[in-house]
Amino acid sequence: MMKKRNVLLHYHIFKNAGTTFERVLDENYGDRHMTFDGPFSFSLINQDQAAAVIEHHASHIAFSSHQIHLPVPSSLSFRAIPVVFVRHPLLRIRSVYLFSQRDQMKNSSDTTCEPLAGFEGWFASMLAGDKNRLHLSNMQTGALSRTHGSPPARRGENGRVCFDLQAAINNLLLVPCLGRTEHFDADVASFTKTLSRLDIAFSYRPGEAENVSSADHKEPIERQLATFRDRVKPETWEQLNWMNHQDLALYDIVQEMMEQRLTKGVPIHFA
Repeated sequence: MMKKRNVLLHYHIFKNAGTTFERVLDENYGDRHMTFDGPFSFSLINQDQAAAVIEHHASHIAFSSHQIHLPVPSSLSFRAIPVVFVRHPLLRIRSVYLFSQRDQMKNSSDTTCEPLAGFEGWFASMLAGDKNRLHLSNMQTGALSRTHGSPPARRGENGRVCFDLQAAINNLLLVPCLGRTEHFDADVASFTKTLSRLDIAFSYRPGEAENVSSADHKEPIERQLATFRDRVKPETWEQLNWMNHQDLALYDIVQEMMEQRLTKGVPIHFA
């Protein structure tokens, strides 16, 4: 039987350091790293379609897409090694806001403008029915909790969106290259040993983060959160935490998973 080729499949979640990791893949594999997405921002690429892309590019080692979802595609010709980054949900929402205001801030002549001054208005308009509203409530749990070929199980709960948190956890247990945006260097550096066991050469040399929206992204998480909390109304902060209860729980679980992997060498449940 022909041996399957192992390929990296990067699940690029918006504002979770995906652009920086794509640069790392470019540095490792050059034109053997391919990014692919559908024609529209709302396009979705299912497992069979992703498998067809990988099979059609037999010389490629790594693939990245915003529009693919776990679990990984299956094939007789390749084995996909998933790469996923998770971010603290409130810092992710802050980054989504700052990214949305980037052009406006760039063109502003007011150099004293507070970057988060318009957050309350943006938050209110998103809650009022913006097409990107799902970014505000448990977005990462939703993105990571799908089953093969199906949308995530979703329910409304007094204004917040809830998903299947256990399904997201189960999917992440099968991700050998799992990272946290806030610990990018340490987590990505650990991929080298993991991938060597899967016959994929990979190296990482720390560099500057790409596509950064927040000026304090190098500060400790607690300081970033404190700065954000101080810039918004107490009721807004409380609502953000309430709307992201599953993402906050998922982030805590990922923190524990990664600390165990990095410090204790706990085996990864990857088939």
